[in-house]
Amino acid sequence: MAPSPAIDYRSTGIAVRDEIVASQRRAWDSLAAPGTWWTGAQRVAIAREVRAARGCALCVERKAALSPYAVRGEHAAIGELAPALVDAVHRVTSDPGRLARRFADDVFAAGVTDAQLVEAIGVVCLVMLVDGFARAIGAAAPALPDPLLGEPTRVRPTEAIDEGYFVPTIPYAIGARPELALFDADAFVPNVGRGLSLVPAAVRTARDLMASHYMTYAQVATDWEAPDRPIDRSQIELVAARTSARNGCFY
Repeated sequence: MAPSPAIDYRSTGIAVRDEIVASQRRAWDSLAAPGTWWTGAQRVAIAREVRAARGCALCVERKAALSPYAVRGEHAAIGELAPALVDAVHRVTSDPGRLARRFADDVFAAGVTDAQLVEAIGVVCLVMLVDGFARAIGAAAPALPDPLLGEPTRVRPTEAIDEGYFVPTIPYAIGARPELALFDADAFVPNVGRGLSLVPAAVRTARDLMASHYMTYAQVATDWEAPDRPIDRSQIELVAARTSARNGCFY
């Protein structure tokens, strides 16, 4: 399958590194393909809901409320996804900092499985990264791909166990095995890096994107200076800190 031509930033006049464009195109292609638990059509529909959430009046009102559960209403939904899935996608997109176990339990009680939720969150993260990157450099968000035919694999990893989180995860030592290729054996992986491991394909897509868009965990913890970046490490830290503050990141 040829890489997605929808992602092309040359018209912006901003020099975007080739590896960034290549990883975004691979991710966009994966978005259109059948996943582990959702079809290609369902994955693209989830992506549409990510974009719909940005202009959803209910999401705005909930975000401003003391508790998201204090506000009821209907989302500005697009397509025909189940209401529970639409709500989950909109909440992860618009108000991720207040997601608690009650959120996950409500989604499961409505008939969405834990693995289906994890894959949906992987799609949310993918779309938010690509759309956010485009927005940051003044480019239009790329057109969503046409979904490909086919059925999900529906393969649940037997290595995933209950480690006390909202969903089962694959322990670091197991995920670092060569046959799984989820985590690097010689690198620290924080819990957030294992959050999608109930759906290994989502982890691999996220890793591919992170490799081109971010420094490695080891580089973050040192005074590593990238030789090919137009801004130095202190400027990178300033931008990262300001972005985290604007996003209300509790880290």
